[in-house]
Amino acid sequence: MREEKEKTKKTERGIKEVKPKRKRSKKFILLYLAGFAFAIYATFTIINQSIERNAKLAEYESLQQELQIVEIENENLSRIKDYSGDERNDYIENIAREDLDYVKNGERVFINISGD
Repeated sequence: MREEKEKTKKTERGIKEVKPKRKRSKKFILLYLAGFAFAIYATFTIINQSIERNAKLAEYESLQQELQIVEIENENLSRIKDYSGDERNDYIENIAREDLDYVKNGERVFINISGD
């Protein structure tokens, strides 16, 4: 009979059953904490992998651009390799004048100092 009184509580409207509160077991709390820790770990791992992926993607795009530049230079060198006779002499002379600042004997060089 006492048990019935503990389980029930009298109110103004009538008798209402009150269930006793259960204590959460230590296993449940540990399981909850482990799940929470795993969720935090997974979040940080996903964020870190996303950052690394973006960095690798930027590096890939940079390497693609470098590859295109090298392919263009390779095409130019292949074309130059096929030069013969006067074309080759003109190319060598052009490189000597523009890149190495060479001049022919008896030639005058004028330098524009105004910057125009």
